[in-house]
Parts: sequence; structure tokens; C-alpha cells
Amino acid sequence: MRLRHPLAVIGCLLTLPAAAVDLTDSMTVTAYRTPEAISRAGSSLDIIDQRELAARQDLFAADALRLTPGLTLARSGPAGAQTQLRMRGAEANHVLVMIDGVEANDLATADEFSFDHLTTFDIERIEVVRGPQSALWGSDALAGVINVVTRTPDAPLEAATYLEGGAFDLASGGARLGLRSGRAMLMASASALSTDGTNIARTGSEDDGYENVTGNLRTSFALTPDLKLDFGARHTDSTTEYDGIDSTTTGLPTDADNETDARQTYLGAGARLDLLDGRWSQQLRYTLTATDTDSTEENLATPARDYQARSTAGDRYGLHYQTSLRVTRGDDVTPGHLLTLAADHEREEFHQRGEIVDFYGTIYDPNQDQSQYATGIAAEYLAHFGPRLSLAASLRRDHYSDFDGATTWRTTASWTLPDAVTRLHGSFGTGQKAPTFVERYGFAPNQFVGNPDLEPETSQGWDAGIERRWLDGRLTTDLTYFRADLDDEIDGFYCPPPSFACTAINKDDESHRRGVEAVARAGFADRYTASLTYTYTDSEADDPNTPEVTRVREVRRPLHGGSIDLTGRWLDNRLGINASAAYTGSREDDFYPPPFFFPAERVTLDSYLLVRLAASYQLTPGLEIYGRIENVLDEDYEDVYGFNTPGFGAFAGVRLSLRR
Repeated sequence: MRLRHPLAVIGCLLTLPAAAVDLTDSMTVTAYRTPEAISRAGSSLDIIDQRELAARQDLFAADALRLTPGLTLARSGPAGAQTQLRMRGAEANHVLVMIDGVEANDLATADEFSFDHLTTFDIERIEVVRGPQSALWGSDALAGVINVVTRTPDAPLEAATYLEGGAFDLASGGARLGLRSGRAMLMASASALSTDGTNIARTGSEDDGYENVTGNLRTSFALTPDLKLDFGARHTDSTTEYDGIDSTTTGLPTDADNETDARQTYLGAGARLDLLDGRWSQQLRYTLTATDTDSTEENLATPARDYQARSTAGDRYGLHYQTSLRVTRGDDVTPGHLLTLAADHEREEFHQRGEIVDFYGTIYDPNQDQSQYATGIAAEYLAHFGPRLSLAASLRRDHYSDFDGATTWRTTASWTLPDAVTRLHGSFGTGQKAPTFVERYGFAPNQFVGNPDLEPETSQGWDAGIERRWLDGRLTTDLTYFRADLDDEIDGFYCPPPSFACTAINKDDESHRRGVEAVARAGFADRYTASLTYTYTDSEADDPNTPEVTRVREVRRPLHGGSIDLTGRWLDNRLGINASAAYTGSREDDFYPPPFFFPAERVTLDSYLLVRLAASYQLTPGLEIYGRIENVLDEDYEDVYGFNTPGFGAFAGVRLSLRR
């Protein structure tokens, strides 16, 4: 169905009681190189905690992020389908994703993080920091950072398990065990998910299924009160079915026997030493990110519909050192000044395997092994002047083995006015994104040939906002304006005549992104909370299909988006109810019609509203039953032109937990 009056539905939802969210101050571990109170952070950020994930019953982290201001989600089908997340109108690979401090962006898939496979069972919190962060975290953080923190135990013994099922033949379950004793901690978890899915194509009847198995381990041990060792490992193994493209008649998805097997492994091991009564800390970490993707596709362009197999793999090995010195002594009210120096060295490897093909009269061998080195040095000075004013400045230099290096910087400010309820915050900085292995060396039969001569993309951006607390702190509002300009943007769809063979180039023009983020959050009686967000994003670039300079909206970026999330608890907190709605405005997309596919046609994707209802009831301490309805309005919508998404679905499950 097509929703005609979304505001009326939002108005109805506003009459429900809101949910229990702690509005007190907490720490951000991503907006700076060292932990900082959110009330003193100049960058625009949001934190999604475990209670919110449990109340909404999100199976995938992407569903929770859909409600976050400044973020746009594009999923090309049901669960397990490719899921892209864009921040403030930037590209999907301009957002750095970390899992327990390990860079998780996939070198083998254009440096985008695979949100398709990130489930929530073992997640404690997700931090979202918007704006250029390259001065802190390097290349992939041009538009912002998303940091996923997994669970650790805070009791001697913690155990939990869950099992659920429902629409689309979904079956999901998991278990975790946590131990803490003296100086040692251990948390281990495993989860599995299987679904028959729905049909991606507009025509046909073949459902596209998905399977996911994820394991996570975290452990730490304090050798002395000042020396701590830690280790973490995460592995996901998934299988995704998907449709092919009808390249002869419609140019749209059509039923096909296609399948992708993907594996992601993240490892991190480190040591932290605190000296001078905690004023001087040093950290040394080793990280590994390894991804491997094998795909088998039907060749729909041949009568025999023979199969083509290809695989890509990416490995990132990193050594990271950081030292922080508290220059001036402080206290809980005024923490003092902090100087941080950091150095990172990474080796990145790209591997591709496939069939040798004749591509427009040229023979291409996709079988290759590529590598490069990257070294970054960063400095940050974080200063607190009394309890109300905090300033920060960061500078970073990245050197690459294969192309020119880049220098980035960032400043932030947070000032609480004398009225103690109004806070001004802002940031200004630059970002850079190194060209990906796929853009430089990738190859897809009849589609794309890489360009090894690419240079990094660069940007500068700023934001400024005003936050205010009302009703004795029970209501908080925040209004932020942002702007960013991107230079040397890499266009991966440069397909010049006469062959129209596509490659990637650095564009001469600029892309401009600007907009507004508005947020209101409230909590009442420790049982009800509500959040309301709105985002306006204007993202434009030059139209490559017109000889004159014409500005067009960039694809899959809606001008308007917003969300509402309400939760309440009754019956001595045994009964919990959540209602949420995410609105995505109309967007434009590119469609490549056969037989030549170029130039692309601009098409419009309709706006839609996704409504979710969830409820849970605690039968006994530690035993809870729950259920939810997704896409309550049975919206018929597409995030990517021609790719169907799931309709109405109901799910139910049980949770069992133990804590001693």
C-alpha cells in the first residue's frame, strides 16, 4: 500500500506513552581519541544502547540506525541483501565502521562496511559521530564514524539465550556466557539466523533466502593495577541468495539462481599501561580485518544460462600506538587538558579470482593480488576551561605507498551557557578518502575495469548546533546545521563512448552537502521515553549526462527523513511496549536501460513510512516472551530502483537470562 497521510499516523503514535531511556550524561569513546563526556563533545553524535535495541527487538543493527538523524539506509531486498548506509549525504564508503576498536570496512567491497550481516544479539551500544573525523581516524572517516561496542559482563556470572521465529520462515537463536572475577573478564556469544526471505524482483515467484552464523569473544586480564591486556575476536559466516539483472529487455532484477557466501573476521589484541597515577597512559594494539566473498551467478544473457564464479578477498593488518598525557590536573567538574599522540601502520591486501573474459574486444584477466601500505600520525589537544567550555584541535598526516599522502585537521567546541540548560556545540574540519582497491584494480565482466591512477578524495565540512534541556532535564532538544564540500570525487560509472566500458575517475567538479538535523528526546517517571527526529539533506553534484553545467541531486539521498520512537513499561516493569516509525522521503535513482545501458535515466523512488510495533512480558525474573510486527502498514517500497523489499511480517520469541 502507499501511505497518503504519514503525519496522521505519527500523530496517532504520539498519543502513546514513551519509553525508558536514561537521559543522564554518559561517555563517548569515538568523538575523540580518549573518552569524553557527551555533554562536553563538540561533534554531533548519537548513542544507541542495549535497552533501545531490546525494546525495538532489532535483529540487525541497520534497522536501529534507520531511526538515527543524518543517516539514510538503502537495502536492495530482504534480510541479507546489500545494505548501504550514507551519512549526511556522503557515500557509503565515507563512513568508518569499527567493532570493538577494529576497523571493519571491507577492502574487497569498495571499502563499505557490510551492514547486511551485522546482527544485534551481542551489541552493548552503537556510537554514531557525524562530520569529518579523518583527523582522528584516517581515510574512511571522511563523513563520520560508527563504533559498535559488544557486551562485557558486569557481574561474576551472566548467561542469556533467545529463540524466535515468524514471517518469511525466519528462525533465529543465540546464547552468550559472561564471567568476571577479580582482574579477569570473559564474554563469549554465538547466534544463528535463517530465513526464506522474499522475492527481490518485481516479477517471478522465487524467494531469496539468507543464513547468518556469528560468534564473538572478548576477554581481558589485568596483570597489575596499571597494566591491562585484552583480546577480541568476531567471525560471521553468511549465505545470501539474490536475483540477476535482465540485461536484454527490462534492465530490472529477474529470478536467477545466484548465491554469495561471505565471511568476515575481526581480531584485536592490545595492552594498556597507566603511569603517573593515571595521568599518562600508553596503548599498543594489533588488529586484523579479513573478508572473503565467493559469488556464483547465472549468466542470463546466454541461452544455456551457464554459471559464472568469482571471488574477492581483503585483508587489513594494523599496528596502532597511542599515548595520552594529562597536561593539567583536573577533577570531575573540570577534567583538565589532555594531549594525545597516535601512530598507525597498516598493510592492506586485495585478492580477486574469476574467469578470463573478452571485454569489448580486449582480453581481461581478473585474477590478481594487490597490496599497499598506509601510515598515519595524529595529534590531539583536548582542553577544558571550567565546567562549561571545552575545546579540541586535531591534526593528522597519512602517507600511502601508492599515491600522494594527505593532511587533515579538525576543531571542536562545546560551551554551556550561564543558564546551565543551553549548550552550543560545533565542529570544523577536513576529511580524505583513499581510492579503493575495487576502484583501482577491480573488474566485473561486461561492467567495470579499474583505474590505478586515481587520487584520494578530499572534503571540508562544519556543523553548528544548539542543545537545550527543558522540564528539569526531562526533555532535551538539539538543532544542528551542517555543510560539507567534496573535491576530487571518484565517479565509478564513467563510461565513455564508443565502447561504453566503465571505469572510475576523479571528477573535476565539487559535490555539496548541507542540511539540518533536529532531535527531541524525553523521559518521564523512569518508565516512559520518546524521541523524535527530522533530517533535511540537500546533496548535489554536476550531471555527467548534460554538456552544460547542471546540478542534480545525488542518488538515493532523500531531502526529508525522520523518525519517532516511543517506549513504555507497566505492571512493575514486566510489560514493555514500543512503537516506532521511520519516514524516508522521495529520492532519485539511476536506471540503466538496455540494450546499451547509457546514458542513465533518472527515476524517482516514492516516499514511505515504516511502522514497527513490539511488546514484551516478563513471566518470571529472567524469563521473557516477546513479539513484534514489522512494516505494520504493509508499505510497498523500494530503496533501490527495481528491488523489492519485505512487506508485513509478525515475529515472536522467548528470552532467558541469568545473572549472579
